Amino acid sequence: MVNYTSIRYGKMRLVGRFKTDREDLRIRDRCIVRTDRGKEVGEVLTALQPIPEAVPPESLWDVMRRAEGADLQQLERVETEAIPRATRIFKELVKKLALPMKIADVDYILGGERVIFYFTSETRVDFRELVRQLAHEFRTRIELKQVGARDQARLIGDVGHCGLELCCRSHLKELGGITMDMAKVQKHTADPSKITGRCGKLLCCLRYEYAWYTESRQMLPARGARLTTKKGTGFVVDQNMVLREVTIVKDNTDGERVIVGLEDIDGAPPAVAGCDGCATPKVPSGTAPAVEAAPPAAVVQADTVRIDTNVRKEIEEDTKVNLPIVPEAPAAPARAMDRAWLRLGAAAELPPGTSKVEDLGGPKVAVFNVDGVLHVISNECGHQGGPLGEGKLEGFSVVCPWHQWKFDVTTGHCLSVGGSSVRKYEVGRIGDDIYVMV
Repeated sequence: MVNYTSIRYGKMRLVGRFKTDREDLRIRDRCIVRTDRGKEVGEVLTALQPIPEAVPPESLWDVMRRAEGADLQQLERVETEAIPRATRIFKELVKKLALPMKIADVDYILGGERVIFYFTSETRVDFRELVRQLAHEFRTRIELKQVGARDQARLIGDVGHCGLELCCRSHLKELGGITMDMAKVQKHTADPSKITGRCGKLLCCLRYEYAWYTESRQMLPARGARLTTKKGTGFVVDQNMVLREVTIVKDNTDGERVIVGLEDIDGAPPAVAGCDGCATPKVPSGTAPAVEAAPPAAVVQADTVRIDTNVRKEIEEDTKVNLPIVPEAPAAPARAMDRAWLRLGAAAELPPGTSKVEDLGGPKVAVFNVDGVLHVISNECGHQGGPLGEGKLEGFSVVCPWHQWKFDVTTGHCLSVGGSSVRKYEVGRIGDDIYVMV
């Protein structure tokens, strides 16, 4: 039986899918693979899985064999002899030709099919003469690739601020865009030395929890809003987006502050990203699910309420906004957020123990059938966006095929890292049709 697995290979930590008929490959095993670059040593990242019907086997590369002692000895000679020699020759030729470039690393393909030189330069470089001299020296195909600061850190970096190996060297497959808004929403300091990595760019890990913070920012009432909660009524003076809590100053008190969770705020929406699952909607047989409305957090704009003088001063200093004074605080206006049932397909297409990915017209969701009960969660892993719908279903949990993070499909909670979760959707079923609340 032919299966497939994900394997990491090359100096740039590339990841690809490879097919094999071997049954003894395990995660972290070293193996010899055939890629478009030649014969290389790779590391197995995922367990063997049957090739999906939608994936042509000929589109996958081949695992030639497990890495044997001779292969590992050859790899060691490449690392200790061939690469240092190639680096020395490259530097000598660059100096001889007076080219404005600096070598970052060398990828010496194990089979000898080619040698890839990674370099950095602030300008475009005409390296045609350099390639000719390198090809004459090594008698094989030569490739020169100019890399940026992030890829340079991936090639030569070691550890980050956290004391762990750089994410781009260990597990990060694609280096996406990082913005200052990701640092601001997480209340990081503006000190560049604290929010930049070895590459001099913004830390990649700023993106890991950004989705959680932005979702919390949309759910939590803004500073200056007047709330009615189970712990009393008052004005919001602070937010904790990680725990999804707000600090309020209670009315008719001498500045007494209490911390209120999102679930204790009257009229607040459920925290769907980490909810414990929702009841199956009850609708008459043979009819489509009704459209429902769920009010968002009971938030009143700060310019429509009366605010205590001390509280007003604190809010103005924090937000840099001057709040007007009005005589009374009116009741919170009711707002509604439209929600609707969307058909996902037929239940007969999803037997127990299987999963599939569905597009909701923007976000994608993963649908799982666990012992006849349907569960729908976000398809994007909370770590790096891996496709959970393509992961291996183990009981009530699914394993991300990229980095093996495990999630509970019934709640969306991450079982590998505490505090992380993906969105859990409410599921409905009428006859053989599956519906999801969006």
